[in-house]
Amino acid sequence: MSSHTKQTISAQIPIELAHAVEKLAIELDRSKSWIIKEALLSMLAERERRHQSVLAGLADVDAGRVVSHSDMIDFTNRLKKSC
Repeated sequence: MSSHTKQTISAQIPIELAHAVEKLAIELDRSKSWIIKEALLSMLAERERRHQSVLAGLADVDAGRVVSHSDMIDFTNRLKKSC
């Protein structure tokens, strides 16, 4: 997602969040823009990871790789007994 072309965006955020961003920028010796960019990149990467996990789960269902409800109940009951 590296691009040399940049665009400025604006957002209204709670003052407490703005202070937290500023504090973190000072602690890390980075700009507030860098902190916000890193946070957005992290959020988008996590969202993509979850999306890929859902797709993998759906592929498992389509392929019949599932566990029955009764097998799961039996498994949880065995776990409870082992504690």
